[in-house]
Amino acid sequence: MSRRRLEEAILKSRELGSSDGEESEKYSELYVRHRVQLAKDAHSIYSLRFSPSGKQLSVGFGNGAIQILNVEDGQVDSTLYSGSLKRLPITALHYHPRSENLLVAAGADGLVSIYDIKSEINVFSLTEPENEINALDFCMDGSVYATAGKDRKVRLYDSHTNEVLNIFEAPEFLYGDAVPFTSGHTRRIFALKFHPSEYHIFLTGGWDDSIKVWDKRMAKEARRVIDGPHICGPGIDIKDNKIITASWVARNALKLWDFRTGNHLHDLPFPTTAMQGEFLYAAKFCTDSIVFAGGSGTCTACAINLNTQDILGDISLLNKPVQTVDAACGDRLVAVAGVAGNLHIAELC
Repeated sequence: MSRRRLEEAILKSRELGSSDGEESEKYSELYVRHRVQLAKDAHSIYSLRFSPSGKQLSVGFGNGAIQILNVEDGQVDSTLYSGSLKRLPITALHYHPRSENLLVAAGADGLVSIYDIKSEINVFSLTEPENEINALDFCMDGSVYATAGKDRKVRLYDSHTNEVLNIFEAPEFLYGDAVPFTSGHTRRIFALKFHPSEYHIFLTGGWDDSIKVWDKRMAKEARRVIDGPHICGPGIDIKDNKIITASWVARNALKLWDFRTGNHLHDLPFPTTAMQGEFLYAAKFCTDSIVFAGGSGTCTACAINLNTQDILGDISLLNKPVQTVDAACGDRLVAVAGVAGNLHIAELC
């Protein structure tokens, strides 16, 4: 009986290995579907977000403008806010996980705005005084969203009332003082990402060369820390208990980590030259085995196979830095944009 079970286990293992291999070979190249020119491109694009269905793409500009694009034809469906000379960049966008019609936008002016897309109305706004928000994300069930930025605090909001549930405070310290590793960030936060299958867990990263792993049920301290990544944009993503980080460094900028242990698994290749360096701002999982990342070193975004480490394709922004990327959930669509607009919508094929 034990021998039969062993043989069955071996056979099952081989089947799983074959399945993983087939998934990794499903896509072999990156095809640009649309290069989208927008009237507000002069203000640059700082944030992108596909809707849950992948049919819409929200775009945030440097003058605070927000537009909704039809992914199928690349045309503008609506303008939620036309922008202003007094407004600062829209640095983060996120649809409510349970509603394609609700979009939350956060800006470098500390403003959080909630829009009804169908009616094109700003239904609610709040301001975080003296803060520049760089990152925003929802937990998996949509009950809570979180923000983070210049003041190094992480704020949790009830998505129904938009009231603050908790603030993970930044450490107060004098130069040279030791800071506990479970405390908040010591420098600006640029990325925040909830775990896709665990309600309470989220990650943050920024200029202090660390990723903090938080549990929203804990009052004030991080659960653990991953040392190393120098995050300067939306450079953290997590899928199937694997973390990808994109650092603004010249070499070995794209790294894969084990969420459960915090161990570094391996570096991923990002094509560059000795004169350019990698200097990545953004990274996103497209599938279980493909990552899309870009930055200011080469001013390109690349799709990379995690298993084979092959470059499936790249999108050049014509010597203008990549500031943001996104991938449609459960689909093969990706988008990239940055300085001077340069919005591209592409697909893996």
